[in-house]
Amino acid sequence: MRAARPGSRWSGGRVLRRHRYTAYLRSDAWFRRRERWHAEYLETTGTDPVCAVCGRAWRLDRDDLHHRSYNHLGDEHHWDLTPLCRADHAALHALWDACPSWRRLGRAQATDGIIAILRRRPERRQP
Repeated sequence: MRAARPGSRWSGGRVLRRHRYTAYLRSDAWFRRRERWHAEYLETTGTDPVCAVCGRAWRLDRDDLHHRSYNHLGDEHHWDLTPLCRADHAALHALWDACPSWRRLGRAQATDGIIAILRRRPERRQP
């Protein structure tokens, strides 16, 4: 489970939700959902997925799916998930955690904005 932001005070409910989320990410159900997402992507686009930030080939065995929304957790819609390499997923969460204004936007809108910023980084890796 990701640690609390520096200086934040998580409520008991927030801690419980984070534990449930962490357990879900380790579950067979999540691994099956990831596999289904990958198959849906291939079927819909006819191409392999790429990281939404750097464009590197996204692989089921090494990369992450970022939740744009928790509204359907456990029954995520295809568009609730965004493919990210591990490095760019960590960078997205670092920006999300560093600035309360991102969190005020809402998760989906903040995700889009942070991805746009990360794409403009000069040190961005090329696929």
